[in-house]
Amino acid sequence: MRKTRGWSQEVLGENADLSYKFVGEVERGTVNPSLDSLRKIANALNVEIAELFLTDKILALSGRDIADVKSAVNVINEVLGNVQRRD
Repeated sequence: MRKTRGWSQEVLGENADLSYKFVGEVERGTVNPSLDSLRKIANALNVEIAELFLTDKILALSGRDIADVKSAVNVINEVLGNVQRRD
């Protein structure tokens, strides 16, 4: 997406308020960005976070990614259940 816009890593970094070095590391897969960093990148590119993972209209998630998402959803559901029980 960055290259399609003709942006350098420096430009994306500036627009996302992130280091251009960090942007490069994310693109090379040498670091795992936080959700906040993904949000900043998506906002800079004016896309939804999920679109950052699209490859030929296919969401590219590993089995580990899917397990992590399922785990996070379970934690959220547990927390929401606890909050509802307190009310």
